[in-house]
Order: sequence, then C-alpha cells, then structure tokens
Amino acid sequence: MKKYNSQRISIFFALGLLFLTTSCTDFLKEEVYTQYDPNTFLQDQAGIDALLNGAYSRTTITGYDMRDFYMILNEFPTDITRETGGGLNAQVVPIMQFTWDPSMNFFKGRYNRFYSAIAKINGVILVAESVDDEEIQNKIYAEARFLRAMSYYSLHNLFGPTPIIEIPAGASVDEIEKIGQETPRATEEAYRKYVEDDLLFSIEHLAIEGPSSRATKGSALALLAKFYLNTKQWDKAATTAQEVLNLNYYNLYEDYTTLFALAGEGNNEFIYRFECQVGGGSPQSNNIMAHTLPPNYPAPSNWSNYGADFKTYTAFYDTFEENDVRRSLFLTEYTPKNSTEVVPLVRDAAGNPLNNLMSFKYTPDPDAIGESHGNDVPYIRLADIILTRAEALNELNGPTQESIDLINEIRLRAKASTIQLGDFATKESLRDFILTERAREFYTEGLRREDLIRHGQFIQQALDRGIVNAKPFHVLYPLPQDQIDNNPNLEQNEGYN
Repeated sequence: MKKYNSQRISIFFALGLLFLTTSCTDFLKEEVYTQYDPNTFLQDQAGIDALLNGAYSRTTITGYDMRDFYMILNEFPTDITRETGGGLNAQVVPIMQFTWDPSMNFFKGRYNRFYSAIAKINGVILVAESVDDEEIQNKIYAEARFLRAMSYYSLHNLFGPTPIIEIPAGASVDEIEKIGQETPRATEEAYRKYVEDDLLFSIEHLAIEGPSSRATKGSALALLAKFYLNTKQWDKAATTAQEVLNLNYYNLYEDYTTLFALAGEGNNEFIYRFECQVGGGSPQSNNIMAHTLPPNYPAPSNWSNYGADFKTYTAFYDTFEENDVRRSLFLTEYTPKNSTEVVPLVRDAAGNPLNNLMSFKYTPDPDAIGESHGNDVPYIRLADIILTRAEALNELNGPTQESIDLINEIRLRAKASTIQLGDFATKESLRDFILTERAREFYTEGLRREDLIRHGQFIQQALDRGIVNAKPFHVLYPLPQDQIDNNPNLEQNEGYN
C-alpha cells in the first residue's frame, strides 16, 4: 500500500493558490482535502464523487466565467459579436480594438481560474495514488485527467504553451513550494504530448454511457479530436472524430431552435456541457441573456437587463439563407416598453447596417432570477465533431463526397439548402465555406476566434473591419503580467515585451 501523506497533499493545494495571488509568498488558507485513508472513503461512488466534485466545479465555465471566456475573449475580437454600453464597455474596448496588454484582468482571471482547476485536479490524483483498488484508481484518474486536459486545452487556446505543473516523486516541502514560482513554459511539442497522453488514458478507462456533464469516453475522444484540429494534426483529427461518430451514442437534436432552451436540456447532441440552474445561490447559471436584452425590452420583471449589450454584426446575419432556422434565433426588431414604435436592429430606413442584432440563442428561461438563467452551456456538441471531420478530410484530400455529406447533415437540420461536390473546385473554396458554416452553427458558443486563427484569417478579418491595431502576434493573448513578474523563468508571448 502506498503511504498517504496528507501534509504533501495539503501543500500541493496551497501551490494552486500561487496563481491567485500577486505575491509568491502570500499564501491563502491551505485547503486540506481529507484526513481519512483514501482506501476507506473511496470504496463507493459517493466517495469518488465527493473527491471529484471540487475538480468539476473548478472547470465549470458558467456565469461570468462563461461571459469572459466565451464572449469577451473568444467572440468580441471577431466578426460576429461586439459590445456597447454599460460599465463593461470601457473594459472590453481594448479587446475589440486589439489594444489589449498583459495587465488586463481578463487574462489574469482566465489564467488563474484554469491553474486553480489544475491544482485541484492534481490534488485529486495525489489522493488516488494511495488507493489499492486499481479499477477505482483508474476511474478517478480518467475523470481527473480529462478535466486536466480540458484546462490545459483552454490555456493553450488563449496563450499557447504554458507551464506544466507536476509534483516530482519524493519532492520535499521546499521543492513543492517552488513549483509554479519557477516553472518555465513547456515547449509546443511537450505540451501537445501532455494533453494527448491525458486524453488517451481517459479514453481507455472511461465508459461510453454517462451524463454529458461528466467525463465519458465520448467527451475525451471529442476533446482530443478538437485538440488535433486546432493544432492542425489533420489525420489524427479526422480519425479521432470518426471514433466519436462510431460510438453511435450521440445524435443531432432535431430542432435547433430549442437545442439551447430549457426544453432541449438532456439532449444527446451535447457531448460535454456545463449544467446551469437558478435559485439556491448557485453560481452555475447562464447570464448571457442579461447582457443581450436590448434597452427597455419588454421582459418579465424577474429578468435582469444590463446596460452592457452584446450585439451581432449585420454582415454576419447576412450570411444565413432566409430559410435557415439558425437565423431565427436573432432578435431583429422590438417594441420597447411604453412605446408603440418598432426599433429595427438589422438596418436603418436607408438600408445601412445597424449591427445591433441580438442573439437569443439561449432562449430566455421564464423562471430566471435576475441575471441567472438555467440554460445549460455546451462545451462540445456532435455538430462540432461532424464539422471537425469534414474540415480535416478537406485539408487532407481536398473536396470529397464524404466532406460534403457531413456538412449537409448540419445544413439539413438547419433547413438550409444542401451543397454539392461540384460547387467546390479547390480545397481553399471548401475551407472557406466550412469556416463560414461553423460561424453560422456555433455563434455565441465561443468558437469563432479559434476557428479564424486556425484558418489564418483572424488578423486579416480584423483589418478588414477597420481594426488598424491588429498585428500577427495577436493570435495569442499575453501571459498575465503578475505571472511574468513573479516567475523569472516565464517567457512572455512575442509582441508583448
């Protein structure tokens, strides 16, 4: 039996708090996970869930985490969404104008959040090391390593390779305390292998069936396919996406208009999602609608309507065919309270674009309390995996009938016209279509920035919108300045020194 060292685990949790402070020595209160023998309290599912629940909680992207990660950092600098009004505007203008810098709290907040999750997850793994039952141990490892890979995946999306935090076997207390203060960034090669290894282990040991709010074989495969796609490992992306499809466990939800509503919850298109609820003081809620309702919108009294407005560009709206049901989830006009005058949001009377459409994709929860709506937040959907395989196949082979058929699965569900192989003479033409199709399918889901970067269009599209400050190095955000100041071995991303 492995020795259970509670002091070492306690110190490890304190290590995670290094990323939450501006000082290397000012520790917050240490978090002691348990003082019980793991072989006693991990013998049933309740004990395993108790151990893992904290890790799941730290990796959940809901509430203001969702707003910051999905919208501010991953849609506001793109051609889909902008923000006006409210106290938030001054904070996000640098994001929309490509004038951000390492001191911004949005970068610090995301970096801290994901490393806090990694510290919690590594602590779970340390506890599980002391479990004698290999089956129970592997189950814990598999879920924990999926969550760890998801955290590193998100960090890579924003910043590129970041430090990989591990506790060496037999490390002393002093050595443990230095980890995080002196760890350099991993190389791209090492980072890719680390994420891949975590997910391959999870795939081997997770079950196919299970709720989409917990790690399963399908969610680990899907995340790996996405990681391969975004790192342009086309062959691996195509193969792994097909493995997800071969599970025959997921289905496209028939009605896109209710996919993101409470009526669509529990659907089998969500491969991995974050559960949201209202009431009970839960922070796990969806607050996008509070930022999306236009001024004086005739909403029920139980809904909040913030001064900060998330608006959709008219040019993006124009990419939809008229019969495309995904188009119907935009508010295009409304009559304000105490008024009889209809306010247009698409174009003015002269036909000029207003860029004021509102995405009602997360159909408002009638029982919302203030800003908190109960709509679950998708992280990976089957539609994403279908288009992942279509894109990877096109990059490998150019336009093929299989890629066209995969794209048409998505378009048929949306009641859009189908496309034909003969419509695309080159790989480049189909690549451009897939990029636009992904925008139509995944708006308000925080995928546009990574898609544009992968296709090499992120900077050019910003320049085309008149964002003169956009530079090639902006494909990565800067590491938070306090991390650079506190870690002498941490190298800043190019362009931010």
